[in-house]
Amino acid sequence: MDVLQNIRENYRDLTQAERQIADVILQNPRAVLECSISELSQLAGVKSEASVVKFYRKIGLTSFQQFKVLLAQELSKAPLEIVYEDISEGDDSKTITQKIFKATVRAILDTLDTVDIKSLEKATELFLSAKRLLFFGFAASAAVAFDAFHKFTRLGKHCLFSNDEHIMATILATATKEDLVVAISHTGETKSIVALAKKAIEVNVPVVAITGNPKSSLAKISSVVLVTNTKETRIRTDAMTSRIVQLVILDTIYTLLATKDPNAIENLKKSRLAISELKY
Repeated sequence: MDVLQNIRENYRDLTQAERQIADVILQNPRAVLECSISELSQLAGVKSEASVVKFYRKIGLTSFQQFKVLLAQELSKAPLEIVYEDISEGDDSKTITQKIFKATVRAILDTLDTVDIKSLEKATELFLSAKRLLFFGFAASAAVAFDAFHKFTRLGKHCLFSNDEHIMATILATATKEDLVVAISHTGETKSIVALAKKAIEVNVPVVAITGNPKSSLAKISSVVLVTNTKETRIRTDAMTSRIVQLVILDTIYTLLATKDPNAIENLKKSRLAISELKY
């Protein structure tokens, strides 16, 4: 679907509020790629996010994320931009390698400059006091969640991991305020993760969110939000460099926790010894 052309063709059929949204998109479509649904409604001067929902449904789309993905694909200067934003068709192997490595390093350093230390400390305290750590994530975020499950288990924490919505719901059914949900989502708009986080909050289970969008649906409802600072919310909506930054954030909490928990180092020694017996 050519989103911008579709908007132009249906412009006359839009309500006044929907036209205001359309005007913002048509005037600066690239800026809209970095907007949350609430930010777009504010830029357009409409009353609520519901107007944005009605707008994208009017042009035949089912979600705001679908709208952004299609718009990003339309705006990409070259096909490779969708794979990786800085890559050009004429780049050789060395150039591509350098760009990817440098972009990853830049994302880590940008996050270092913007990360909220108080939020990190608050998250660490929640990790420390929790009887169970529940790591939830889908797709690329599931890989990060599983890595965290492995790491924190080695420190002696009771950890659970799942990337299955039914299992997540089952786990939450018996969760208490002494547990902690760690919800990982690059966009912060994955419906299942947001729904599970809401359920956790409803039953007084705190939620630590790791996301690239501080104004996302997930961020709005979470107890603590840890934000990755990457460029991926522009053209590419899947997680590449952000996945590495998510791992670094969790590694930081892991280390902070080890410095605060008197049993952590001893548990880590036991874990390493147990693993050593599985190797030649």
